[in-house]
Amino acid sequence: MTAPATVPDHVPAHLVKSFDFRNDKAISSDPYGYIASLNDCPEIFFSPDLGGYWIARSTDAIEEIFADHERFTATSLAIPKRDASVVLIPNNFDPPKHTAYRKAMANNLFSPRALATIDPDTRAFTLKLFDEFTPGRCEFVSEFAYKLPIDTFLNLMGADLSLRDQCLSWIKLIFRGQTVEETNQGFIDAFSWVTEWLQQQLANPAANQGPMFQALMRMKIDGKRPDFDDMRSMTLMLFSGGLDTITSQMTHIMRFLAENPGHRDYLLQNPSAIPVALEELLRRFGISFIGRAAAKDQVFRGVVMKQGDVVCAGTPIAGLDADQWHNPLEVDFDRAGGRRVKHLGFGAGPHLCIGAYLARKQLTIMIEELLPRMPDLRIAPDAGAIESHAGATLMLKKLPLEWNVAT
Repeated sequence: MTAPATVPDHVPAHLVKSFDFRNDKAISSDPYGYIASLNDCPEIFFSPDLGGYWIARSTDAIEEIFADHERFTATSLAIPKRDASVVLIPNNFDPPKHTAYRKAMANNLFSPRALATIDPDTRAFTLKLFDEFTPGRCEFVSEFAYKLPIDTFLNLMGADLSLRDQCLSWIKLIFRGQTVEETNQGFIDAFSWVTEWLQQQLANPAANQGPMFQALMRMKIDGKRPDFDDMRSMTLMLFSGGLDTITSQMTHIMRFLAENPGHRDYLLQNPSAIPVALEELLRRFGISFIGRAAAKDQVFRGVVMKQGDVVCAGTPIAGLDADQWHNPLEVDFDRAGGRRVKHLGFGAGPHLCIGAYLARKQLTIMIEELLPRMPDLRIAPDAGAIESHAGATLMLKKLPLEWNVAT
């Protein structure tokens, strides 16, 4: 655990409130209730935990932080701060440099050509994992939520699915590390793993027919092919950026559906409503605590910040903002009158999540394929307390599920 930092002189005492999203027991037992309680805090406040950082509480402030790279730089993303030896492209760049890389990646790695088989492949992986469950029972986190996103992505990158456990070892350190040392070790392990894997692929790139990998081979940035360092950084971002996040989202959504038969039955009876319902679930169960740094000395919404101050823009905080959402803890599939709610679950501004389509596709398919195969879905009676696994993202440690099996 990172020791509490000394509160800087420019931080007034009335804006100091402890908020340790990696280690607080309240985050483990009732994360969203605890986050909803932040509605009683100032719009911007300072926590001495995790090295010391500012927290934006209101949706408007969080969206402004995401959007304004001139005041809030993305070159610092981790809370607590980690060393800058491992750079993630394009995540650790600000515009205009970020813009060129992001455009090239969106037009190649996330193009319709690269993702042409994502729907049938994801459905096939989903059904394969379901068939591997013990009839009528599973531990959803380890048997499904950790596996589907990694299998889907490894397939896109043309990587052998047997590499899943190797990836998980450093993904868990990056996102679940409780100290800066553990987080740094995760990035070091990931950097080493990606270096070796990419070198092997580049030795004979034609042998790897993964559509996303082949798109990486075709990609040009400002008319030039990326060098090895850039390719490695982009590959590391791809491997680390979309795996834990989708896994985390899956655990909360499936828990909610298991505990709320009315909402579950509505989706079973109205499968065409799943895309709209998914956006409300993404709003309600935000997962990511995203870091920025003050790019210069400034006054932001009446608060003095110094250059280098760490700032947290949390998607679960935005999703539970009582000034933005009526009864924010309630899941209301008709909250926007049949339209999709506009939330910050994938960020906003120039760093809007490039993999949002991929995430939505996997989450939609999970609901479409699993719910009809899990009649009377419920939490297993011997599950005990369901706890969250705190970290850079919120996810459940375990989710034992049961459902009826036809005899």
